[in-house]
Amino acid sequence: MKKWVEWCLAVIVMGLLAACGGGGGSPGKNPNAGDLSVGGLTALTVLPGESRFIPVTGGVPPYRAVSSEAALVAAAMDGSTLVVGGVTAGASANVVVRDNQGASVTIAVTVGTSVPLYTTAPANLSIGVGPSQARVFRVAGGVKPYTITGDNVLVATVTQLDAEQWRIEGQAIGTTNVRIRDAAGKELTVAVSVGSPELRISSDSLTLPAGIPASVVLSGGQKPYSIAGGIPAAIQVRPLAGTDDTFEITGLLATGDVDVVFADATGKTVKTKVTVNTATTQIRVSPSTVTVGENSGGSISFSVVTGARGNLTVLSSNPTLVAVSGITPPTFNADGTIRTNGSFVGAVTGCVAEDQNVVITVIDSNGSVGTATVTVRDNGNKSATDNCPQ
Repeated sequence: MKKWVEWCLAVIVMGLLAACGGGGGSPGKNPNAGDLSVGGLTALTVLPGESRFIPVTGGVPPYRAVSSEAALVAAAMDGSTLVVGGVTAGASANVVVRDNQGASVTIAVTVGTSVPLYTTAPANLSIGVGPSQARVFRVAGGVKPYTITGDNVLVATVTQLDAEQWRIEGQAIGTTNVRIRDAAGKELTVAVSVGSPELRISSDSLTLPAGIPASVVLSGGQKPYSIAGGIPAAIQVRPLAGTDDTFEITGLLATGDVDVVFADATGKTVKTKVTVNTATTQIRVSPSTVTVGENSGGSISFSVVTGARGNLTVLSSNPTLVAVSGITPPTFNADGTIRTNGSFVGAVTGCVAEDQNVVITVIDSNGSVGTATVTVRDNGNKSATDNCPQ
């Protein structure tokens, strides 16, 4: 009888433990959350320098992402979004996303062989006469080597500086074409008008984290350039040493929209709208938002503040429209303080039918993610052929 009672008690205790999930441990995933899913994908193809954003659902957050070949394919989690970027053309790697219970999903990522042939010069380029009005542009994508020639040396001379850069200098008022051809036979044409170009600025608007500088570049008009009008105490503006066309803007205090006005030697003016905020993330990108005209060919200098040592991965959500180059990691003093911020350059290289946002994603060596948004502004031509101003 005693053994029978002990057996009954054991059965009751086991039943109670089963009803309570085993008497301890993790409560497990929410049965309503579903299985771990990464956008329902098992394979993905990206271009070199392109970033893709994929929602992660189900399972048990937080999620972690690891690339089997981080030097070829970048991967990081930004909350519940997987960021995947192509680093090396022609490469492939597996990206594994795991949840907090160890469930995982693997995505086979392939990086395309190349981006289409493009140049940072606009399809319709206006320059002045003489060396001071000369412009330098970059060509990339397609298949190297490139051949770059001008149609009329009496109007403008074209010089190929190296494998990816070319320079054009106006010689006399008139029009000509620059032809860029890659090894596969793909050709681009830049229509050039030599005259007195309008005064231009690289960025129409900037949003800056307080204390982190950003630069704007003036072109056209007639040098020298200068700061016109008063500058409020919340913003510092100064010429960048060693240049005659670049100004550095630093927000000292949070402020709403402020117009910073510049002038050329003839009194023509151009302005950029500056907003300063107090963002405090692990990694900060300045400017965090910027607006530029389509096919402007202008370069935008970005600063990256992070305490992580090592290289930065910088990706564009549309590299054929906003190309990224010149990526430089931060440097540190012996005591661990930051000596110089990281940096990179973005260039608008294409046309848009309407205003379009391009997200620049920066991933540091710790996997922290920062972003900046470049708004490429449609300049108003609704042509079905190129959607660019004539």
